[in-house]
Amino acid sequence: MAIGTWFAAVMAASSIGVSALPSQSKDIRDINFGIPSALISSHLYGAPANNFSCKSSHNPVVMLHGLSASREVDLNLLQYELNDRGYCTFSSTYGAHPIPSWIGGLTDMTKSAAQIADFIREVKRKTGAAKVDIVGHSEGGVQSIYVPMTQAGIAEIVEHVVALGPAIHGATYFGFTDLWYIGGDLTRALVGQVLDVVGCPACDQLAVDGLVTKQFASAAKIAQPGNKVTVIGSTKDTLVPVEVSTIDEADVKNVLVQTTCPDDPVGHAGLAWDKSVWRLIVNALEETDEEVYKCEKGLPF
Repeated sequence: MAIGTWFAAVMAASSIGVSALPSQSKDIRDINFGIPSALISSHLYGAPANNFSCKSSHNPVVMLHGLSASREVDLNLLQYELNDRGYCTFSSTYGAHPIPSWIGGLTDMTKSAAQIADFIREVKRKTGAAKVDIVGHSEGGVQSIYVPMTQAGIAEIVEHVVALGPAIHGATYFGFTDLWYIGGDLTRALVGQVLDVVGCPACDQLAVDGLVTKQFASAAKIAQPGNKVTVIGSTKDTLVPVEVSTIDEADVKNVLVQTTCPDDPVGHAGLAWDKSVWRLIVNALEETDEEVYKCEKGLPF
């Protein structure tokens, strides 16, 4: 294979999830790193404030956004919905570079895990709750499992974990990771280095043979004792297929959107906004099978 073709493939692979990062140039000081006004003005933008004086009969819920998202965009609409149902919800943007600080989930996932663990401890301490629940989407779904597994004392203070489309067994990015192995392990390692250089080590760590994926594969137990784990997937998810997100352990509940809503074409990103999925989330948090929301047809991407 020509070097130029291989390099183009590597660079294309490295662009997954980091297209929002600015390129380095002599005019970098002229780049506006602020949040785009079109995003801020959208009705889909913005999360409720973290109100530590909030009281509820439910556990406080920590919401974990996905790759290249933030607390303001992804699970923010679900937060408002859960607030209306009497839940106290809390979120923060994890894994962001100092510039731009509004794009999260990019940095080393092991460091993000420690950051998330500190936030979970803060929520428990400030609310005075006995237990905390976690709802995570995409990378946030992975972190909802990974943090209790790797961060001391977190599993003991977490009760319910709801993971939406988590790439437990390695994201393939629509099959693009096949190109990473064109030159075998050498090119796979080089892609990892490129992703690190361009600012998205998490993109590599989430992928097949990534650091976090390998840790899951070698763990004696992925879901931690005492944690009530529900994994929600969609048969229409082509970014993180069901077989990639399933945790095959007796105490984990793997749920498909299409089991309750067979006509829902919801894809990976759409899991965050689909009320068919919200129904399953509430069912998991409340350990019921009530029809909280009617089925709908979510976004197919």
